[in-house]
Amino acid sequence: MRFTPRGRRRAFTLVELLVVIGIIALLIAILLPVLSRAREAADAVKCLSNLRQLALANSMYVAQWNGWGVPGVMGPPSASRVSWQNNNGWRRNINLPEAAQAPIGFSQAPDGLICPAALHARDRGWLNYSYGYNIRHVNYVPKPLIFTLPVASDWNPTTTEFAGIKANRVRNPAEKIQFIDAMSPFVEPQMSNHYARIDQYQEYGQPPGTVNATRVIALPAYRHGRDQKSNNAKINIAFWDGHAAQMRRGDVAAVQTPQDPTDVDGPVANRTLAWYRHWELGLN
Repeated sequence: MRFTPRGRRRAFTLVELLVVIGIIALLIAILLPVLSRAREAADAVKCLSNLRQLALANSMYVAQWNGWGVPGVMGPPSASRVSWQNNNGWRRNINLPEAAQAPIGFSQAPDGLICPAALHARDRGWLNYSYGYNIRHVNYVPKPLIFTLPVASDWNPTTTEFAGIKANRVRNPAEKIQFIDAMSPFVEPQMSNHYARIDQYQEYGQPPGTVNATRVIALPAYRHGRDQKSNNAKINIAFWDGHAAQMRRGDVAAVQTPQDPTDVDGPVANRTLAWYRHWELGLN
């Protein structure tokens, strides 16, 4: 028999040490995906909270401005044009400092108000690359006949000086998109199926002022979930009635395939029910 001197402890052998390291590595491999999913879920909840704040700020704006929601844009296309995220009346409702008159699309916001999954927006502090405002038919022009309701019209980013809608003109507000996860300050149904399915229509799409700037115009972002290309990819939305919810890409995308539109409204045959149900503000 072998005796160890009194007071000395037997050390780990190399095999025992490798076994312990292997067990620790296995536990880490098991826990990391769980922790990652927990973080993704927490980011989604934070994003939903942000969207509720945006919707609440807009509800307050409606009460303050005779029923008008915050306009998408006000003023002629120039350096002094005011877009929704730069509107000081709306910004005060969400406790943001007043914005300087800056080119459209370059508003700064605290990191806490930007979607945690919006990597592009967080890198630059841009609220408008985290959430977009649905401007589908936000212009209303009067008909020439008396006693007839206004009709919806498209807005033109190069000529329109006011793009807004009264809250009471929004039909079925619990289903109509107001603010949504996006890669641009404005969103429309034509690009609602492009994110991650067409080259450069993803989180690091090209910003305004670059060669491919048009590739991020009116672009909703299905950034919640690992498979951002599938119909099960998730997107967070604030609706016109004030509630916020997470929805599947398959239920939000207004075009069946992510092809480029052939005209201002896109090919009619390529539309889904979501085009009218969630995007057309003045229709049931």
